[in-house]
Amino acid sequence: MIVVLRRGLCRPLEGGRYADRGTPGPPIPAPDPGVSNIHSMHLVAAQGQLLEHILDETYPIWHEGLTRRNYGKWNVAQTRMPWARRGLERVALVDDAGALLSSAKRYRFEARLDGRDVQLLGIGAVFTPDARRGRGYASTLIQQMIEQARGDGAALALLFSEIGTAFYERLGFTPVPIDEVRLRVKLKGGSPAMLVRAGHETDLPAVSALHDTRSAGSRFALHRDVALVQFMLARKRLLAGLGPSGLRSVEFHVAEEGASAVAYVMLSVDAQGWTLVEAGDRDPASARLGAMLQVLLAREPSLTPPPIRAWWPRQFQVPPQLEIAERRDALDVLMMRALSDVSLPASADDLFYWRSDFF
Repeated sequence: MIVVLRRGLCRPLEGGRYADRGTPGPPIPAPDPGVSNIHSMHLVAAQGQLLEHILDETYPIWHEGLTRRNYGKWNVAQTRMPWARRGLERVALVDDAGALLSSAKRYRFEARLDGRDVQLLGIGAVFTPDARRGRGYASTLIQQMIEQARGDGAALALLFSEIGTAFYERLGFTPVPIDEVRLRVKLKGGSPAMLVRAGHETDLPAVSALHDTRSAGSRFALHRDVALVQFMLARKRLLAGLGPSGLRSVEFHVAEEGASAVAYVMLSVDAQGWTLVEAGDRDPASARLGAMLQVLLAREPSLTPPPIRAWWPRQFQVPPQLEIAERRDALDVLMMRALSDVSLPASADDLFYWRSDFF
């Protein structure tokens, strides 16, 4: 696909945020065909030397404590996972000479919105080299990704912003808050009489089913089949394994009855404490999950309990053994744009979204 624009001609959309959340934003205005100094731009898959150039440029921003070599391994290995073969691709906007103008990761998710199964475009890792900034290349890249996704039947686009909301609001995206919480586990001496074991690949169908059950009452949730759950877990384990020893670890625990998992928790552990990246419990009161966390903390009773942070879906009952010590909007802002005739979620009450699915 080729799009022709004059350098710097991508203008902000008038009005910033759209009044009707259900109305897709208009495309970025086309340039005046009579303007000179025209440059052709091509949206391509980032492979080979182009991909290596992108990794060189983005490493200082998103290295996550990895060496440059392991940063490359981590990125490439993700694209070879089963779910990624259908759902993840890094793309780049280049000029006629193949020079990098901007790049991003393109995710293809399935989701449920207001009882409908919909296709969703995920946009991640948007990057423009320093020398190319301020010329509208990232806006052009995003708009081309959106137009392709709309043509493929996607109903909405989703991204996370680390730079505030203004830039993406000009492209028709709307912020939707997510609750970020700090949890306190109530400890009453000793450990509950509960068997908690390490999770295995064979538990992932139960994890997927628990997510579907607990998210059923929300307006919006990703459809997390086994392949997607495996991808999200594997990339976290891979990041931990490629990093320096002791920097971070990933824990996956389940409680079972009979031969099936009835509750689970996934944790990312580092020097700052625990991040509960996702959890599930067949019990609507989430009491098994609360007991699991008590058991895990009782492994080292002489230590001060670590801080526990999470993105906590409001539709997921807080276990009786837990209390929310602090609640605030997540720093990484979830933003959506409608690509068809759908009504976007408006608040944290409408979403069921764990930190595990951040991209």
